[in-house]
Amino acid sequence: MTSRARILTVALCGVLAAACSTGTQPSAPADGGQATGPSLRMWTFKQSHADALNKAAAQFKTDTGISVVVEAVTPDDVFVAKVQSSAQTGDLPDVLEVHAGGEDRELGASGLLADLSADVGAEWLNRLLPTTREAGLMSQAVIDRAAPDSPIKQVKPGTLFSVPFTAGAFGIVYANKAKLQAAGLSPDTPPKTWEEFVAALKATTGKEPEAGGLSLGLKVSQTGFNWVYQPLAHSYLGRDRFHALFAKGAAQGFASPDGVRTLELYGQLTPYWMPSSTTLNIDEADIAFAQGKSAFNVGGTFTLAFLAQNGMSPDKVLAFPIPPSAAGQQKEIAMAPLALTSLGVTATAENREAAIKWIDFATSAKGAGIIASASLDLPATDLGADAASLVGPDLAALQKYFTGTPESSYDAADTTFFPPDYDQVKPGDAMVRLSPLKERAPAQAGAELDEIFGAMWKSSE
Repeated sequence: MTSRARILTVALCGVLAAACSTGTQPSAPADGGQATGPSLRMWTFKQSHADALNKAAAQFKTDTGISVVVEAVTPDDVFVAKVQSSAQTGDLPDVLEVHAGGEDRELGASGLLADLSADVGAEWLNRLLPTTREAGLMSQAVIDRAAPDSPIKQVKPGTLFSVPFTAGAFGIVYANKAKLQAAGLSPDTPPKTWEEFVAALKATTGKEPEAGGLSLGLKVSQTGFNWVYQPLAHSYLGRDRFHALFAKGAAQGFASPDGVRTLELYGQLTPYWMPSSTTLNIDEADIAFAQGKSAFNVGGTFTLAFLAQNGMSPDKVLAFPIPPSAAGQQKEIAMAPLALTSLGVTATAENREAAIKWIDFATSAKGAGIIASASLDLPATDLGADAASLVGPDLAALQKYFTGTPESSYDAADTTFFPPDYDQVKPGDAMVRLSPLKERAPAQAGAELDEIFGAMWKSSE
């Protein structure tokens, strides 16, 4: 559960009576005229999504006569405050876009989102990317993992509080095509191996010592561990040996030959980090890349939209996942998508049927195509062979990396092999000490990581 979900849960549990006793009022149609059908309100915490959703809403009104007015409530803390205050006054909108796989479940368990399990059938779910389908579902496993005082403990298994809306994956590298070309590299052909990637970094840094390196928001230390190291180690070792690094007892942990070799591979980045990488947060690193201060940048599929917002056209970048080592077990890598945001119907929505129709449209191929092409965020809807025609070549090129064999697919959402109280900051800090700070050799970093995970496992006993 995210910290934002925790804040919402604490605040909302005390105001549910007011929220559920007072309905919301329909808003005026977006065009100011007489609506031909129900009028819905929706809130999102992403400005780029609001503009895209309103474009889709125009088509939805043409198709159904139902008006939808979408409002962006940003940034996150303002969104939280507005949901809290509107829950108290009974003025929540009909539909909310929230973080998937955490916030949606907490809001639903607290009584603010309606159960959609009777409305969203197999045909609807099957249009979504497989690894996103259960993001809003209250399975028995989700209920069992919830904290003892969480309202999730009281929810019936099988309840569905949201439908996945946008999806993405971490571990996506963006390269500045102009800088690649200036360094004598192909601007259209991504490196196939980790070794080719490191060689490309050497070439761009050689061409531009101060602006040819790699940017990543290492001030948030876990980005290096989560977005680069883990997919690299997964492809090098294969799924089972990768999981063994984190296992209780660490017989084949990070200090083992397997672990040390993966840390050596990661350490090859050390000469090529952008200056002051450890002082930049995620947004600052992305902006630095958009401003030409680095040749490569690591983020997620969602980073493309942020780069565009900061003046870097998608056709100026080459995107590819963290490439596998030529010496590793897997020669290809795919990034299993995560549900990033989801759509839920509020419990106080006056026209539930119309709200569900709107969510159905927004997650259909037609609606998702409109929204994705306008927002540059990939949908949780599986667009398949129609992706290029629906969202354009840049997004379609990213979505193709969602597809791979089970063996080659890295699933960042799979934390079943982590300690129950996993704290990702601690291994992230250790990884920064390895690279770029060079305070630890790979073997020393492996021993430190084994100590960190050993302590986490012990604390869970």
